[in-house]
Amino acid sequence: MGGGWKMTIRMDVDKYGKSFIEIAKVRNERKIGRFKLNPRYARELGELLIDFSKEAEAAGEGPE
Repeated sequence: MGGGWKMTIRMDVDKYGKSFIEIAKVRNERKIGRFKLNPRYARELGELLIDFSKEAEAAGEGPE
């Protein structure tokens, strides 16, 4: 994400007391896109992201 976009990841609790992980796209301190992830899937997501980055690096893709 370029051009002033940032990604934030944080733990939060909804109004019913259930925990979740919020992944949000932020620009100018405003959350534009949000995704709520069940904490039980956080490890799986992290492992998939690591595998994806290793494959992209091996293929020569990625930031310049």
